[in-house]
Amino acid sequence: MKDKITDHVSESGGAIILAGGDSKRLGRPKALLEFNGRSLIALMIDRLSVLFNELTVVTDRPELYSGLPVMLTGDILKQKGKSPLRGIHAGLSNKEHPYQFVVACDMPFLNLELIKYMARFAPAYDAVVPHVGGEYYQPLHAFYKRSCIDVIEQQVSQGRFKVNEFYRNLKVRFITTAEIARYDPGHNSFININTWEDYEQALELMAGKRESI
Repeated sequence: MKDKITDHVSESGGAIILAGGDSKRLGRPKALLEFNGRSLIALMIDRLSVLFNELTVVTDRPELYSGLPVMLTGDILKQKGKSPLRGIHAGLSNKEHPYQFVVACDMPFLNLELIKYMARFAPAYDAVVPHVGGEYYQPLHAFYKRSCIDVIEQQVSQGRFKVNEFYRNLKVRFITTAEIARYDPGHNSFININTWEDYEQALELMAGKRESI
């Protein structure tokens, strides 16, 4: 049975999975890498579906994900240069949820308790973003409000594509290292897969944590 926070997340927001990267170092779509007999993106959808009633995948190759229980959309902003900002913008524009959780498609160790904790702050802020060690942002494990749409459009129109640059124009609740440690002391939530070495390490971690993930 879902608790009050989970119900609040489900009713007020959705989740956006960004799957528009080129995966040049892997040579194949990272979202389709196999984890225990299913694709990485299917694993993530299963996890996120516990909290969110509606999931959107942002991709320029919708044919790869047509059989999944998600909505599909592509970039609306077409300025030169790929950027997660364009994916965030597309996902937020696709549905009129007040806010949504945004995550990259290559993060197999999502911690639902951490996401639920972050969701507490989403109604009162434009963005809720982990800030590890006061130095590293995790912009693709964050909540964003629809109020971000105009700010993203303005920044992209200026040829500026770094996600954390637009935080200066938002009301942001940064999640500190101490807060993260309550739920995910190893910061496994933020592990992503860019290389075959990353993939092998993720498989080893998955095998060691199979009962708890």
